[in-house]
Amino acid sequence: MRNIILFLGLFYGLSLYSQSKAIKFFNENGTQLSEEEFYNNRDYSQNLDVYLENDSIAYGILLSRRKFGNLDAATFHKIKSYLGQLRGRDIDPNRNIVINYLTEPIGIEDKQGKTGWNILGKNYLKKLHKIADIEQFYVNSPKVGNLKFYHLNSINWLEDHEELFKKLFFPYETVNGNYILIKPDGRFFYYLGEHSKFEVWENAEKFFL
Repeated sequence: MRNIILFLGLFYGLSLYSQSKAIKFFNENGTQLSEEEFYNNRDYSQNLDVYLENDSIAYGILLSRRKFGNLDAATFHKIKSYLGQLRGRDIDPNRNIVINYLTEPIGIEDKQGKTGWNILGKNYLKKLHKIADIEQFYVNSPKVGNLKFYHLNSINWLEDHEELFKKLFFPYETVNGNYILIKPDGRFFYYLGEHSKFEVWENAEKFFL
């Protein structure tokens, strides 16, 4: 986890990729790839390709969609304290944690109505609580501007105003958010990008039981 964060930190704050510049390719561990290796290894079921740039060069990076790791005690304490502050009450240390994280949406600011994304349906939480003893949170990036589209009236969205989860796990914006599963001992699993309730259920059953 540390190596990933260090590598991602090299590019944190860079703007979106521009095709007018020369581009270098890397995997998430910082190993440089040829253009052919990069595109041959791109597989949406396994990884996501993101593109960034600075003043002189652009970068293509392959990120694994699934990642396991261990939080150190200080980081885990910070996450639990932060979630407790956002929600207004402490986290039960004996419960598993599920965080559904909404990243900055693209092209939905002017949309009317509500999304049909099944992560936001009532039966999602009902089954999730049957899988394991959990504390579940809907957390959104502060860049999200149209929470009405994501059922604001029925979902208790908590704004990641310190961008803690962005800094720890999600420095790059991905489509339709991500999710994190965390055990009481600090072991975690996260998934990047578009997903459904069925994928969360399946991975929660594997990870928590």
